Amino acid sequence: MALDLETFLPYRLANLASKMSEQFAPVYQQQSDLSIPQWRILFNLAQFGQSNAKALCEQAAMDKSTVSRAIKALIDKHYVVSLIDPADKRASLLALSEQGLGLYQQLAPTALAWEKNLLDVLTQAEYQTLLSCLDKLTSKLDE
Repeated sequence: MALDLETFLPYRLANLASKMSEQFAPVYQQQSDLSIPQWRILFNLAQFGQSNAKALCEQAAMDKSTVSRAIKALIDKHYVVSLIDPADKRASLLALSEQGLGLYQQLAPTALAWEKNLLDVLTQAEYQTLLSCLDKLTSKLDE
């Protein structure tokens, strides 16, 4: 039995994710100086609020060194601030700065418009089915 890459789901999803990331990157890179990992961290902090580096690794599905470099760059660009964690004075929490929040508010509508354009090929029912299937697969992998 041969493995057909055209129907092998992990291969197809990895390629799709890679293509989407490559084609989406210019959308925010034209308006900002963010790399892909920096964009992911910025948007995760916008959605989830204060977070630590470990949680950001999980939320953004990136390894520790990539997240660490992205955080350092975002702090250097004044988009993110590091705060002392009141629950553990030895640890730090990361949050968007005022400038980071402003950048998020500038980029989010463009990101949503790009997504809408991509999803125009699907009906609403197909989109809901896709989300449901992705949720099921995620749950299975989290077991």
